[in-house]
Amino acid sequence: MFGSCRNIHPSVAARLCLVAVAGLGPLAGSCSDQAVAVRPRPQAVAVVNDEPISIDSFQSTYDELKGAGRGYFGNKDKARKIKQELLEHLIDEKLLLQEARRRGLVLDPKLLEQSVQLPFEQYPPGEAERQLLARGKSLESYRHDTRRTLLIFKLLKQEVVDRVAVSSQEVTKYYQQHPQVRQQAEMVRVRQIVTRTKEEAEQLRKRLKRGESFEQLARQYSLGPEASRGGDLGFFARGTMPPAIEESCFSLWRPKQISQVITSPYGYHIFQLLERRPARELSPEEAAPRIEKTILARKVREAEAYFLRKLREGASIERNLELLERIH
Repeated sequence: MFGSCRNIHPSVAARLCLVAVAGLGPLAGSCSDQAVAVRPRPQAVAVVNDEPISIDSFQSTYDELKGAGRGYFGNKDKARKIKQELLEHLIDEKLLLQEARRRGLVLDPKLLEQSVQLPFEQYPPGEAERQLLARGKSLESYRHDTRRTLLIFKLLKQEVVDRVAVSSQEVTKYYQQHPQVRQQAEMVRVRQIVTRTKEEAEQLRKRLKRGESFEQLARQYSLGPEASRGGDLGFFARGTMPPAIEESCFSLWRPKQISQVITSPYGYHIFQLLERRPARELSPEEAAPRIEKTILARKVREAEAYFLRKLREGASIERNLELLERIH
């Protein structure tokens, strides 16, 4: 929810916004050959260039992941793997922050303040604060986390993203060699209203059926960040939304048709169909932006992995795997 990863290249955002279990895949540049602990400081799960990663900070992040993953952490082997991958992610983060400090990078105070205030402007009054409290976060800790994220983003943008480019020849070759990229799947554009309770959603649906404006009710009552846009989610294809939401949206056929109340982990949803686009084949010009984005993302991942690998090669990294094992 909180917007410090907004407008960041997807590869960079994936590293910075490690809050979902699905994002805990193998991290670029991990050094399994350094996994032997060398008597790190007490109560530190790792020490990176003489700076500790405390057990408290690790536990806080791990608890947040457990909250997102729910029952996924009941499997001890999976939980152990997640802890190890989380530790490597935190080591990467520490290395990046140290490098940003070494290079003397500083943040524009206005940018920091805008990033901190973003969720408070996008969500209804009190909702951003409620979600912060639900995560056990204070405004000060959120500001601190945002500052760290923006510093890492600035470093990676300067040393990785801005150094990568995609040529028109690469785009043309990709279009010719990957027929699937030419296919534009069927898409729908919908508005949504998200509420905290089913009763509230049902009452709003009755008002919508009586002819009240979906856009106005979304602005007034929806908890979603798109409420300021009248609930407009834009176009999306199958496979990009949770199954229950996707099934509901693609079952709508008439413009302005309103769905039943749908339950998801985010709350209770009502959807209104705005437009459908049938599947079709894209021309080279139409496919070019998507292809360029795909190639760029791959190049950024590779460049980021190399950058982190060089930082790790020049670093002193000690891990306390015995202490890590005792964390639950």
